[in-house]
Amino acid sequence: MIGGAGKKISRMVDLAEELYERVNDLRSRMESMTETVEGTADRVERLEAEVAEQRALVAAIAEEQGIDVEAVRESVSVESQAADAEEATPK
Repeated sequence: MIGGAGKKISRMVDLAEELYERVNDLRSRMESMTETVEGTADRVERLEAEVAEQRALVAAIAEEQGIDVEAVRESVSVESQAADAEEATPK
């Protein structure tokens, strides 16, 4: 009877150690993933700022050249929607 209890306790200790290792591995992976997500968020923020600057520059140049930026955007949007509709049409 005591031998059986010892085996059960030994098995429980082994399972606890395995679980502890898994939890530590998951914690490490989560920390790494968090760092990656934060880094990605920082890059996206920088890229969004760059795009906003580029839009402002293009709009200023277009205005100097007498180009209606909104009309161009609408034209591109209509063309894009037409192309999307054409691609969605079964052949």
